[in-house]
Amino acid sequence: MKIVKQAPAKVNLFLRMDGKREDGYHLLYSVMQTVSVYDTIEVETLEKENAEPRVRFSSNCRFLTNDPKKNTIVKAASLFLPYIEEENCDISIFLDKKIPSQAGLGGGSSDAATVLLALNELFPGRVSKEELENMAVNIGADVPFFLEGGTVLCQGIGEIRTSLPPMRGIPMLLLKPAEGVSTPRCYAKFDEMGRPPMSENEKTELYQAMLEERENDPLFRARRGQELWKNDLQEPAMTDVPVMQEGLALLSRGGALFSAMSGSGSALFGLFEKEEMIDRILSSKELHDLIRQGWWVQKAGTV
Repeated sequence: MKIVKQAPAKVNLFLRMDGKREDGYHLLYSVMQTVSVYDTIEVETLEKENAEPRVRFSSNCRFLTNDPKKNTIVKAASLFLPYIEEENCDISIFLDKKIPSQAGLGGGSSDAATVLLALNELFPGRVSKEELENMAVNIGADVPFFLEGGTVLCQGIGEIRTSLPPMRGIPMLLLKPAEGVSTPRCYAKFDEMGRPPMSENEKTELYQAMLEERENDPLFRARRGQELWKNDLQEPAMTDVPVMQEGLALLSRGGALFSAMSGSGSALFGLFEKEEMIDRILSSKELHDLIRQGWWVQKAGTV
């Protein structure tokens, strides 16, 4: 049996720090949004080669290994294996990688969630929704979000989720310089800045604004975002990769309604009223200069 699924990227429309847990994990208050950039994952059951079932992994991405400690896909499949031991099969997974790494776009988390969903389809009824959720939490903070995707308020370390009215169909341009951002280093730099956690009033204002809708106007909340949305990690990330400022300036000059860094970077995104505005940027000399410097560029949309 074989199943092929697409694993979407995400952006953080806003990302605020909400203090820390006693174990040192940062608490977040963020709205995540899936976007139309995808990895493709093939999951197949094969005849078992050895006494114990195992995960066979391959990819077009050379730096990914078969080590579950370094590969979220292998970890996800390994967590599922105990539920299908009696099937007398190995799990083969091939990843066609399109989402860049160290970008803040959630590629590794999305890949892991997509493998869990694929295995749940191949072996229906073996795990409960709660068990699938627990596996996702065990893999990483963003993984539970990708089990459903869409427009979601994520709190805690990502495990507390509240679905919001969808923001589908917004044209978007994604830019990423060749340099990536180390997530642990970015969080450490934020801590060094000594900024206080967001207030309860800020949380209430952000949440209420995300509930506001106008019929046939998916950009209504994005317009409010110009006033309210912020990524607390953007400033510390810029200290390591200052060239990101060039991308943000280009998005702003091109007419982006809102632009920011996603996650801990280094990918940037701009939301636009019309695709034609993005097309003008794509044909500009400024963008082609960035491409020559190794920037990744992708036209997309919210899904």
